[in-house]
Parts: sequence; C-alpha cells; structure tokens
Amino acid sequence: MVDPTGGLHRWARLFGWTTLGGLLCGLIGPYGSFIANPISRVCFWISVFWAGTLILWPSVMGALRFAERRGLPILFMMVGATLAACLPLAVFAWISCSLFWPVHASGIRPQEWYVLTVILAAPATALALWLEHFRLLDHRSHWVSSGPTRIAEGSGRLPDHLLELVLCLQMEDHHVRVYTVAGSTLYFAAMRDVMTQLGPRGLQVHRSWWVAHNAVNGWTGDARALELVLSNRLKVPVARSRIAVIRAAGWLEPAAGEGGRALA
Repeated sequence: MVDPTGGLHRWARLFGWTTLGGLLCGLIGPYGSFIANPISRVCFWISVFWAGTLILWPSVMGALRFAERRGLPILFMMVGATLAACLPLAVFAWISCSLFWPVHASGIRPQEWYVLTVILAAPATALALWLEHFRLLDHRSHWVSSGPTRIAEGSGRLPDHLLELVLCLQMEDHHVRVYTVAGSTLYFAAMRDVMTQLGPRGLQVHRSWWVAHNAVNGWTGDARALELVLSNRLKVPVARSRIAVIRAAGWLEPAAGEGGRALA
C-alpha cells in the first residue's frame, strides 16, 4: 500500500519548503534568536523545521485518514493532531536551543516553548497541507467547469496524492466519477486503468462501481438487491456475482447490515 503521507517526491518537496522556511527564520531571527551567530541561527531553525516535517506531517495525515474512515470532522481531527504533535516538537526545539544557546533556553518556560511552537507550526502545517494535499490536481492537469460537475482533463490517471482519498468510483461512459469526502469529480479515464492504479485498496462490486475497503460502513437490502452504505452516505449497488467476493472480504458481517441481520 502507498504510504499515506506521500511518496519520495512529496517528501523531497516538503523538505525543500521547510529548508526554505528554516533559512528565512535563520535570517530574520525570531523569538530572540537574532542576537546569535547567523550560522548557528540557520542551523537551529533548519533543524527545527526538519523535525517539524517528520513529526507534524505524518500526524496530520494520519488524523485525516482516521477522520475519513470514521466519518469524523476533518478540521477538528487535524487541528487536534497538530496541537498534539507540537508537544514533542516543542521538546525538540528546547533541546536544540539548549545546545546552541543554553543561557537563552534557560530563560524560557516550558509552556512558553509549547505556545511559541504552535504559533510557528500551525500556519506552516496549514500551508504545507494546502500545497501538497488539498490541491487535488498537479501542474499537469487543469479544471474545466461544466455546471455543477467538475471535469478534470489530464493524462487519464488520478493524481498520486488523490489515491488515498478515493471512497468509490463510478463509470460514466468514457469517464470515471471519483467520490471523496469533499464531493465527486469526473475524470476522463478508463475504469480499468484507474482500478489498476488503485490496486488492492478496494474491490469492484459492480460492472460500473469500485469501492475502497475503508469506505464501507454497512449494507442494506438482500441478495436480490444488495447495496453497500459508504462513509459518505452513498449507497452503491452490488452485482449478484460479486456478493461472494465482498462476503469473503468481510463487508457483509451481520452487525454491518440493517438491523444486524445476516445476508442469506
């Protein structure tokens, strides 16, 4: 399975952005660090930004995935993850500052370290999320508006950073409608190509439908008209020939269906 925090290219971009942030802070010298040697300032701030990347990014992305699977408020979970991740980051900043400037570090109280870390980390994390996650299309694709439906014209593949967000796919002629918690987008692509790209993340439950494993909240109906209930409240039809497959995947547990009944 693809690392939900992103591949090597994304990590390279993240460290590029955070290195730039560390250089800027090293030049500006916030939080009283301006009086220090410029080289030590730059080294300190780059190390803090790098540590923030390694601590904050996996934390907020993990919170995002958890919120999507459980149907929880995404913003609330991500803010909570950021605040929690700032605790170890504040400890790292204190240790680093003690190594570079022990006298200056001793004059800052523990709660002040945490508040200062949140003030710097929260906007940096929000910017990184916007740059690397919530822009669902990369520079190779562009959006074409067509009434209430958005059509993404591109290479016939989903952007890599969209793969972990997909709840289900629906085939529509020569397009594939991709459902996420944010809504749906129509892509010019072949259904089989997109399913190949998604790999083992889910199952094809109907000729026109594919569903992700973590999107299934339950089911309704019977063997003649079975529907899967997804985390975004969408109901997806299941072909009779696919019932055995999804039963083997554990999607038809008695507690998942309406009233907890078993499927005959």
